[in-house]
Amino acid sequence: MSNPESRVTLDAQASGQARVYQAGRDLYVHDSVNHVVPPTVVPLRRSGPARGDFVGRGAEIQRILSHLQQTEDGASTVLVLSGLGGIGKTELAIRAAGLAVDQSLFPGGAISVDLRGYDTLSHLSVYPHQVYSPALKALGVDSIDAKPENLGPQFHAELEKRASANLPVLIVLDNVRDSEQVLSLIPNSHVHKVMVTSRNAIAPLIPRATNVRLDVLSPEDSVDLIKVKAKREFSSEDGLELARLCGRLPLALSIVGAILASDPYLTAPELGGELAQEGERLEGLEHEDVAVRAAFERSYVRLNEFHAAAFRSLALNPGADLSTETAALLLDTQHLKAKRALRHLLNCHLVETSSAPGRWRMHDLVRLYAAEQGQAHDSKEFRDAAQTRLVIHLSARAEHAAAWINSRPQGQLTDGFADRVAAMDWLADEASNLTASAKLSAELEMYDTSADLSASVVSYLVNIADFPSSLSVLFVGMEAAKRAGDESRLSGVYNNLGIAYTNMRKHREAVRWLNKAVALARSLNDRDQESRALINLSGALRELVGVEAGMEPLNRAMKIRGEFGEGGGFGLTNLGISLRESGRFQEAEKVLRQALAVHARNGAKKAEASTLAQLGTTLMQRATRELCTPHLKEGVNYLGAAIIAYREVRDRQGEAMCHLNLGNAVLLASDLERALNSYQSALQIFCDVGDRHGQGTVMAAIGLALVTQGDKERGRSALQEAQRLLGPFHEPERKRLIAQYLRDPGT
Repeated sequence: MSNPESRVTLDAQASGQARVYQAGRDLYVHDSVNHVVPPTVVPLRRSGPARGDFVGRGAEIQRILSHLQQTEDGASTVLVLSGLGGIGKTELAIRAAGLAVDQSLFPGGAISVDLRGYDTLSHLSVYPHQVYSPALKALGVDSIDAKPENLGPQFHAELEKRASANLPVLIVLDNVRDSEQVLSLIPNSHVHKVMVTSRNAIAPLIPRATNVRLDVLSPEDSVDLIKVKAKREFSSEDGLELARLCGRLPLALSIVGAILASDPYLTAPELGGELAQEGERLEGLEHEDVAVRAAFERSYVRLNEFHAAAFRSLALNPGADLSTETAALLLDTQHLKAKRALRHLLNCHLVETSSAPGRWRMHDLVRLYAAEQGQAHDSKEFRDAAQTRLVIHLSARAEHAAAWINSRPQGQLTDGFADRVAAMDWLADEASNLTASAKLSAELEMYDTSADLSASVVSYLVNIADFPSSLSVLFVGMEAAKRAGDESRLSGVYNNLGIAYTNMRKHREAVRWLNKAVALARSLNDRDQESRALINLSGALRELVGVEAGMEPLNRAMKIRGEFGEGGGFGLTNLGISLRESGRFQEAEKVLRQALAVHARNGAKKAEASTLAQLGTTLMQRATRELCTPHLKEGVNYLGAAIIAYREVRDRQGEAMCHLNLGNAVLLASDLERALNSYQSALQIFCDVGDRHGQGTVMAAIGLALVTQGDKERGRSALQEAQRLLGPFHEPERKRLIAQYLRDPGT
């Protein structure tokens, strides 16, 4: 890297219109085109009352003050505050420096200088030789050497003199572009401290430097900052929505507050409505001469051609984050080259690391800016080609990953998954991208791909109980299948809608969609699809009406498939459930064991988990009737195995129900403590996935267990909570039992 100071000639000769001025012993070089603007060095004195418009950052301030108080040999001299443009680095640095001065940590003096490293006019950048003289003045030095080449040595000699006198100095170097802007300004003594703010990750290039990477504000602090800037109050809900639209970026939050302050008739909901349209959001985040777009522009213009193209291409990813593999596809380049581009953008704080290794994300507003630049610089054909490569790849991988849930994939992709764990991890990482890619595929008029992505990802979404996303992607898939004129895919979508609604306990809706799936599959003479839909219809009817109502479609399905034909295990499991619910426990046990063998042979792990759970429950109920301890112990073992199997396929609700039934089983063995532990495990999962019915069911079990074991006060409290949670659901028997115990004066 070239020395930036070499761009300015100190021994300039007056020639033509170029002139050298020396005023107050500060040397500045001017020419007719670009005038070098002298740096402003500000002495930092006691701040007095704290500014009222600084919000949050308490943890960061404590960390900075702790760093500034370190005086031992080997202590870090330089603290670099790095982060995205608009993240609030300067505000934080000045605030922390003011507090340090207030605490008398720097009796030798404290100064701040803006090095203007990201100014759009490069000639305005400040270099070390320009800082020495004004810095000495700001530190109270009157006699300054007239020779420019002596200013650096005099600056450091003064710092050494103060270090010897135990008079530490604080130097704040703001808006630093690269390490070369600051290296020759760093004191030699560890007594002195330097705070640097930069959009680039320059700490590794500076000796004895520690980096603090700033993130966005918390939701609560974001709302407070808007209110402080707006000088008015509004509801927390409206504030949180504005904060979300701002991505909790301090600059954006301050602009929103200023807009509200400038227009007393503009309400927070109205401004939120203006910012809701993504395509217009950056336009709305401007006030007077301050704009979020301009803050990002200063970082973007410093990228080389390849990194700028990479930055624009990342915005083509449809989801919230992306893998290095996805970046390589969008860039149409090698994995290693994409990884290096991402690393560079990370150092520029234009991307951030995500929740897992090898994954990246953009701040929402940065992504909008990158998309704007992409539309301005890249053709539609270029953008469409990149997204087409991506959705084709994601569709193939998603189909292979989803197959691991209920089978062992026969064909192995070149970049497929070695086992179920790898497949489930990938689905967990890519779920939001797969959901968004189904919609993107339809926009690209790739309707078959859209329907396939919908079918693949929904099996995972239902498992993790993300029903809003499940329904959203299924309706996208349904429209895509209709546009493609593919009735076979459409029948599959109807079937998946029935499964989703069944899991949501909306059984009437489930029956409606499953009947449509059965009818369409029959019209296509698709016997396999018809039997699958009939089995699912059987389960929905059993929940809605009763066991007998579900037997007719189940018998039709098993007749189509044959008892042990391909997929026959699913029918056997449903038959076993019906027999169990009819009280025919021995028959149910026999059928469920047969189903378990079929699922194990086919590698149908989710079906295996369900069958294990049903077998464990059957044995528990049989033990209750027959007072048979061995059956109870065997049932407990099967329920434990079911929990493990459900975890393998990430089926949260299935796992929770197993914990609930396991609690019931161990309670029969009079182990209240273990039962309560199982109930709590179930309750935690149901709370995590937002399943109020599940929560109510568990609270009812807890309440009944406590009441029957003599803990009547806690038991009644749990039953009252169960009554509240189960209010909206059709649960006549459970509600009757709860009411009975609550009415009983003895409870």
